[in-house]
Amino acid sequence: MLLNCGKKEIEFDQEKWSENFDGIYKHRENMVKDLMQNHLKKGIEYKKIIELLGEPENYHNKKANEIIYEIMVDYGWNIDPVKGKKLHLEFDKDSIITSIELEHWKY
Repeated sequence: MLLNCGKKEIEFDQEKWSENFDGIYKHRENMVKDLMQNHLKKGIEYKKIIELLGEPENYHNKKANEIIYEIMVDYGWNIDPVKGKKLHLEFDKDSIITSIELEHWKY
């Protein structure tokens, strides 16, 4: 018998989005699909995003008009990350969302 080991998708919840333990957000990966489909739309202002998602992570390799939220990081059996997901939001000069992208990365 095969078991489904995938992540269970849940609806976006602002409180659960912000919950973290030692820098790990345990709910974000499960709710990012609902967040992107039902809450994030091009044309939303920067201020509304901060009210919805809180302050973004401060990444040094980002564009000047971009904010990034960490969705998940997998460390495998090591102290160095092996894969993860980040949510990238780009804004125009008037602080309006122009791009929403979920980045999957792997080393």
